[in-house]
Amino acid sequence: MTTYTVEQLSEEGPQYAMALLLQALSRHEPFVTYGAIGRELEFQLGVKKIFPTQIGHVAGSLMNRILELDSDAPLINVMITQPSGIPGSGAGGYLANRYKKRKYRDWEKLTREQKLEAVAQERALIYAYQAEGRWEKINGLLFGTDVLVRLKKEQNPDDYPGGYGGVAESEEHRRLKLWVAENPAAIGLPKRFIQGETEHLLLSGDEVDVMFSCGNEHYAVEVKSRRSNEADLQRGIYQCVKYRAVKEAENLPYETNVKCILVTETPLPPELAQRAKELGVRCKVTQVQ
Repeated sequence: MTTYTVEQLSEEGPQYAMALLLQALSRHEPFVTYGAIGRELEFQLGVKKIFPTQIGHVAGSLMNRILELDSDAPLINVMITQPSGIPGSGAGGYLANRYKKRKYRDWEKLTREQKLEAVAQERALIYAYQAEGRWEKINGLLFGTDVLVRLKKEQNPDDYPGGYGGVAESEEHRRLKLWVAENPAAIGLPKRFIQGETEHLLLSGDEVDVMFSCGNEHYAVEVKSRRSNEADLQRGIYQCVKYRAVKEAENLPYETNVKCILVTETPLPPELAQRAKELGVRCKVTQVQ
């Protein structure tokens, strides 16, 4: 593995940051995290570790190049954010210059709501620019059209070799699921929860790996074995969010207490762990031999 310099990140990183932003816009995703760009650059540059805190240099370099082509272009760098979806103080500087508002220079002093309001206003302009096909044109002029093709491709989740709704469940996933069903206390459930139900079918057609129920309380558990990659771990977080919402909807108009847990055999990357916490998804790491 090679080392890198900040200058190298600023020079070579913007093309990949832009490609990830275009990919996010095409998928209607709200932001791209510093960590996601860092991991892409680790792959592209053959570097073992790039710290997310240094991606601000990439974001600034990208925005400067865009503004050289179109000085009125929306500030797409506000979509490069922390896992919370809020950009760092660098974006505040660009907002201050654009809108002549001093408060944006003191970005860290703004409330969360003030930051989100500023980003929401800029995102509306970003989407309008996208609808006109102008981001693709900017990208073509700056970096060419092949960078998207060169982005790191995520493999299908190992637990489901066929992709979503795949045809086979791995032995590791099956073993972990059965262990969880038989060991509720080991994943932090109260003593009143005993045996879990595997492959619990929700009215939406989704299957929960393990569902624990006791009266009006439910714990929906998604399991990810040691074979799951980062994309699958992220998917597991959002599966938990979906299961919770559907189970609550099934019980309306009566309120029910539904919690969700993601059980994995490998620790979540810090960025995903923070995202899970924000979404109210409890995470438990365990290993089953």
